[in-house]
Amino acid sequence: MKYTLTLFFSALLFYACAQSGYQIRIKTETIKADTLFVKSYDVKSKKFTNLHALKFEQDVIIKDKTPLTPGIYIIEADSIILSELLVSDDKNQKFTVSMLKDGVKIEGSKENIANQAYIKQMMEFTRRAMALDDEFKLMQQKKMPNYMMQPFVDTLAKNLEIIYAERGAYQEKMIAENKGSLLASVIQSSLDAPPPPQEYYRDRVKLFSHLAGHFFDTFPWQDERLLNTPVLYKKFKEFAQQIFQLEPEFAIPIVMKVLNDSKINRNMYIALFDYLEREFGSYKSPYRDELLYIAMLNDILTLPDLEETRQLFYEYELALISKNHAGTQAIDFNILLANGDTTTLYALEAEILMLYFQHPDCPTCVELREKMKNMEALNNAIASGKLKVVTIYFEDNENLWRNYLKTRALPNWMHSWNYDQHITEKRLYDIRTIPMIIVLDKDKIVIKKDLLPNDVEAWLKKLL
Repeated sequence: MKYTLTLFFSALLFYACAQSGYQIRIKTETIKADTLFVKSYDVKSKKFTNLHALKFEQDVIIKDKTPLTPGIYIIEADSIILSELLVSDDKNQKFTVSMLKDGVKIEGSKENIANQAYIKQMMEFTRRAMALDDEFKLMQQKKMPNYMMQPFVDTLAKNLEIIYAERGAYQEKMIAENKGSLLASVIQSSLDAPPPPQEYYRDRVKLFSHLAGHFFDTFPWQDERLLNTPVLYKKFKEFAQQIFQLEPEFAIPIVMKVLNDSKINRNMYIALFDYLEREFGSYKSPYRDELLYIAMLNDILTLPDLEETRQLFYEYELALISKNHAGTQAIDFNILLANGDTTTLYALEAEILMLYFQHPDCPTCVELREKMKNMEALNNAIASGKLKVVTIYFEDNENLWRNYLKTRALPNWMHSWNYDQHITEKRLYDIRTIPMIIVLDKDKIVIKKDLLPNDVEAWLKKLL
């Protein structure tokens, strides 16, 4: 009996091993190339990278004992994409992809056959919509009076609504028919948000708040397979572009809600957070928004069992970034002025103080000083007495600073040195890139932190 069971389980194990791995057969009739590629989507680089590269043949089989990770793959001949391949699970990974004269045919996968039909039908919906747009442009060229044009426009609008309704119904049908597959999740992630009320188009804040607020209404956060597709990161990018249009007071609640919804899957939450952090938290990003980033940091620090390296980094970031952001009292520090007087930031008086943290020899600092020297609005504000521009050197080379005073210091600016280096030693200010411009009001409340050079004159006109 024991021997029989051993044979049974050995046979079962052999069968399981025989079923593992994958095989992709690629047959071509019309394509000629030097190299054939199978590419997988790389999460880190956010692009397709080579999984296999081999000499091109018209009939080739690629196989491996390790199953493909669920996700989206592409087949290329040289630089031409021949086909997309959806992989939903690690079973039955045996595909035949044929490049025929009348198109691409995929065998061995109902899901990929359905995906081809889906792409074809969606292209047809797009063609019909573009045809309506062409009709509208033709009518515009005829320069008809409005009373004649309006009925035609109304008809086109109704026809467009019909197309969108048919498309939505088709997408829902495909999701139901392919339930549980990666294809269903890809389609679900692309469903349109509910259209905004017509009056929202006259209010930019309402429009983008609606679009961003409903952007992930139907998104399948639970499906981690999307991490291995470009679909997820395209969605993140489009969402960020809508958030760019909003001030923090409107953006923060929307981002917090989306982050909270994504917590249904920890890895999806981390992927979303990391993407938004690069857009709104990085000093390299032109869209850096400290108030939004602070809200994001507070959120991720509540995540249970957060990795220690992440927790320590985010705690450090939060402590640093929370200093001297818009709406808070700037931290005081000691300075030595060009005339030899020692004083403090708080002792400086002006309706508007523009603090210019710099290194005298930093090329970017020099370039920006030269640009600001010729800003008419800036010079007029200084001449009026409403504005003081104060350069602040915060390192320990006094000779370097004094040489700067003699040779390059602008005469209508105030120049100072944080001689005790408390700005850096005590981390009074979050200065990781220079130059950095911080704008204060007469009570030393931060109006704007890290003012971008191109925004200097626009901000002055707004403030003065």
